[in-house]
Amino acid sequence: MSKPHLDGWAAQAADAKFAEPDTCSQRATRFERTIRRRNGMEYTAGLLVIALFGAGTIASLARGEWLLALGPLLVAMGALAVMANLARRGSNLERRPEDSCAAHLRRQLAHQSAALRSVPIWYIGPLVPGVLVLFGVVTFKVAQRAGWPIALSGIAGPAAVVLGIFAAVIALNLWAARSLDREIADLDRRIHQQ
Repeated sequence: MSKPHLDGWAAQAADAKFAEPDTCSQRATRFERTIRRRNGMEYTAGLLVIALFGAGTIASLARGEWLLALGPLLVAMGALAVMANLARRGSNLERRPEDSCAAHLRRQLAHQSAALRSVPIWYIGPLVPGVLVLFGVVTFKVAQRAGWPIALSGIAGPAAVVLGIFAAVIALNLWAARSLDREIADLDRRIHQQ
């Protein structure tokens, strides 16, 4: 009777790497929870922006400052657009029964990476018109009373702060997208090793 070739199989088994059955599922669930938490904070911030700038709109209208009311109104509407965009672009994807856990996780990571990369368009973009109108109207009103040099020097600081915040939001989101891209590459490597 011949000896079965178990020695070769045993040698291959030493190199085999098996993932825990629930590791992918736990990772996907944890990532989805993170997305839900992030979106919840964003919706809360959006509602706060709408409330504050809505109050600014009402206060300006109450004083008969129609043009001054336009800036805060546009910012509030921009915040509403951001929230709608977040629901469309940044929500978790539904799990499809035909997808493996790894395929779903990869799809989810790619979806979020794309959303983060396009933040300048769908997150910052809707806020820009209101901010520009607000700064423009305030600068014009100050210039009428104190002259353009004072008006422009007075708006330079607040404009730099807002520009800095927008730039930081864009940079952080692009950094997060690159991090997700690395996770996708790592996941792809692990899938191809199996």
